[in-house]
Amino acid sequence: MIYIGILVGFYGYLFPGNINLMVVNLFHNKQYRQLLFTLLLILVFESLYSILTLLFLKSVFQQPLLYHGIEIFSLLLLSFLGIWMIIDHKKELATAKSNTTKRGLFSIIIHPQQIPFWMAVSTLFSRVIYTNMYLFITFNAVGVFLIMITYMFLGKLLINYFKVNLKTINKIIGIAYICISVYSIVHLVLIFSH
Repeated sequence: MIYIGILVGFYGYLFPGNINLMVVNLFHNKQYRQLLFTLLLILVFESLYSILTLLFLKSVFQQPLLYHGIEIFSLLLLSFLGIWMIIDHKKELATAKSNTTKRGLFSIIIHPQQIPFWMAVSTLFSRVIYTNMYLFITFNAVGVFLIMITYMFLGKLLINYFKVNLKTINKIIGIAYICISVYSIVHLVLIFSH
């Protein structure tokens, strides 16, 4: 079950953004040395964000009230993200190419979405993660690496696919986020009531 880390890593970078666009551009411009450095940087910072967030959550696990508060906050955040994805009326995915490398590198290092993402992942998969956290993080890095390889070879196809189908994809994922968060909150409330 710990192999779910691969899916988490793959999903985390599935949607095109500054980082994906940078990887696509470096690959297509045959800047392989810079691409290798970038992939290493992505994996290092992805692992750092995940380790720090998961270690923090593990440290507050001994304080049930605080930990459950963080769990509920994470689930509410996930639910809010789902609602935002459903009501967002962005017509198309922006794929600006100017300063892609600078924006991509900045996004790798300063990536504020990582912390709430890892809080939600921890809430949903805590039993799996904490059986062997470092192995889970290793599998997550494998998933991130696989999605980056996918973008290298299929990046333009993926970006065009998301451009055309962004509204539908957002609605499906938004509904899934809301369902997962509502189910998880109800589950936590039932645990508290017993």
